[in-house]
Amino acid sequence: MNIEQCINSANEAHSSGNTDEAMLWLKQAGELGDINAALDYAYYKSGENPNESVAFLDGAGCADSPVVQFHKLLIGYFGDIAWNPKFVAQTLLSLGEEGVIEAYLVTLSYLSVESSAFSYIAGKVCHLAPNISSQLKLTSEVSVSTALSAHQQTVDELSSALIRVYEPSKILDKSLPIEVYESILSEYECRYLITKFNALLKPSMVVDPVTGRGKIDSVRTSYVAVIEPAHCDWITRKLDKTISQITHTLRQNGEALNLLRYSPGQQYKPHYDGLNEINDALMFKDGKQRIKTALVYLNTISEGGETLFPKLDIRIAPKSGTMVVFSNSDENGKLLLNSYHAGAPTVSENKWLVTKWIRECTTMYGNLIYGTYTKG
Repeated sequence: MNIEQCINSANEAHSSGNTDEAMLWLKQAGELGDINAALDYAYYKSGENPNESVAFLDGAGCADSPVVQFHKLLIGYFGDIAWNPKFVAQTLLSLGEEGVIEAYLVTLSYLSVESSAFSYIAGKVCHLAPNISSQLKLTSEVSVSTALSAHQQTVDELSSALIRVYEPSKILDKSLPIEVYESILSEYECRYLITKFNALLKPSMVVDPVTGRGKIDSVRTSYVAVIEPAHCDWITRKLDKTISQITHTLRQNGEALNLLRYSPGQQYKPHYDGLNEINDALMFKDGKQRIKTALVYLNTISEGGETLFPKLDIRIAPKSGTMVVFSNSDENGKLLLNSYHAGAPTVSENKWLVTKWIRECTTMYGNLIYGTYTKG
């Protein structure tokens, strides 16, 4: 069979609800050289067996495509196969040189925005994709004469960032606890997340205790973009990995990242993130209790917009790139009463942040993206 026939057979199988059969047809189309089919199959298998996904892409008819090589690296890195930091750094830069803009965008996420390495790669993006560069507000000041040294500096800085260890900047409350981590995301990463995912924004919801489903309510007046598996990329996986390391939890136990926007006057009134097994029964099935919450501020707010913990008399002002982590339940899954918190309204600015809830067990999102192979 040729590629077109395989794709048609895959579509028919998918329409009839037979996902496994559809993927086998896509596998065959990928072996024959169709890039999209090869990547669809590789990602489908990556949660279950990243080694198999990488081996498949190595043998696919489109294996030499730089795009395929980029996604093979992504699967390998987050599947803990391609773990050598210098290899990952050099491969990303090589793929960027071959025109894979995503490789350069990923590289920028590991670099200090003040460094010459960042400026060097930003210049590459400006040249390859001026529209993307404009959206992300990138500028470059590196001259051609310093390009060689900037390339090596980029490899070194990127290699070091890939093995970064995170320590809390401060602990606001030891009983809950509430930990604050500064500079988790760079200004570039904050802009990237807002720019890429803001088109997905919808009115935020709360859980209806009667139906167990989401509903719009005055208690929560923000807008939210749920970054589902289909929208995940290297940078969202990087944040997933960072949060798992900081919280000492498994990546597969996390819910999907949520991008939130609070316009002036919008707020999230005092509430618990922890779930009630009876009232929140439908949500509880997907990974059981929400044991921890991670909030990552994407911009600095000059007035209002604080995260409040009324029972502890704690107010945290949003600062770009800062992460706040706190527990919602104890080791027995019992709700921690001091985790009661709120998002205060801003006065004159939009407030942007990303939230991540970590469950007691594997979630549907975590299983699909990370399967059961990862340890953190």
